[in-house]
Amino acid sequence: MNVAIIRSTTKDVIARYEIHMAENGPPPSDDAYFDEAWQRAVRERLVDVQRRGEYDFQLQRPKTLYESSV
Repeated sequence: MNVAIIRSTTKDVIARYEIHMAENGPPPSDDAYFDEAWQRAVRERLVDVQRRGEYDFQLQRPKTLYESSV
């Protein structure tokens, strides 16, 4: 899944990550993808850990090879 972190006030994309969460059982929740992306952005010092509420998250399914070639 591709996750974009977006500053709410300016709509600027702060980071975009490709997150892989292969598990047995039900698929992970959207929040699990958002949490992983947030942790990566914190480690890279792209966001302020104390201000998560100032960011929006956008989830995008990766394109298939067919969709990419069209």
